[in-house]
Amino acid sequence: MIVIVGASGAVGTPAIRHLAGMGAKIRALTSNPRSAGKLSGLGVSETVIGDFRSDDDVARAMAGAHSVLLVSPRFTEDEAEIGIRVVEAARAAGVEHLVYSSAFHPQISSMDHHATKLRIEQAVVESGLAFTILQPSMFMQNIRVEWREVVENGVYPRPYSPHRRMSVIDTADLGEALCRVLTDATLRGGTYELCSGEALTHAEMAAVFSDVLGRAVRAEQRPLADWRGWAQARGWAPWSIAAYSKMCEHYDAHGYPGGNALALRAILGREPTGYRAFAERFAAEMG
Repeated sequence: MIVIVGASGAVGTPAIRHLAGMGAKIRALTSNPRSAGKLSGLGVSETVIGDFRSDDDVARAMAGAHSVLLVSPRFTEDEAEIGIRVVEAARAAGVEHLVYSSAFHPQISSMDHHATKLRIEQAVVESGLAFTILQPSMFMQNIRVEWREVVENGVYPRPYSPHRRMSVIDTADLGEALCRVLTDATLRGGTYELCSGEALTHAEMAAVFSDVLGRAVRAEQRPLADWRGWAQARGWAPWSIAAYSKMCEHYDAHGYPGGNALALRAILGREPTGYRAFAERFAAEMG
């Protein structure tokens, strides 16, 4: 039994697809019946309806688990507490292997949501469990948020400089890598930085989509104040808005560079997906 905490998002969903394709028995902790139905459709064997802020609910999810995949919620003020609760429950349940999906360069202390992940990494290392930590770079799929702007207006807007380089990864590759580290004991014990090996600016990403879509797409810097108003209108918590803003300020100054494809290539046993191949597939999927 592989238990997934954080199964419904950009990381958990592709991991489930790969695990289900291998016939793995999967249990997911989810917050509502609607989400449980979607997860079952993806191949999840069992769902536990509960709250990852509840010790009892997390303990129920861990019962009888062989392995655990933890995907902690990004831009959440109590992310570290949620993650540490899962780690402690896994230890109490005698789980054999814990996999944590963290973030690329979690040591960047100026980004609050990275600092929380570093605290969870420490708890994982100190848990006494066999563990694997994956540190994925920026998701290629982040363009989904701005896709309507890309299609309707030919603009890819982000609230930081479009000319800073960003190390990227296809979440389909990340899901496959998570599947492999959960099912191949020879990969245990490592902390792996994962990226495609490409470090692209958003201007370069827009140029790729211009080619793929057959019409001009340009990257623009959206004012951060404009983004904050968008987030407030959608009910983002003040801490989350502040944390995201710090990330944008860091990206504006430094980008998100570094890393190479060595670890991801070794785990996948093939070349990672490049940005152009991703863009072609994504555009086809989005119609």
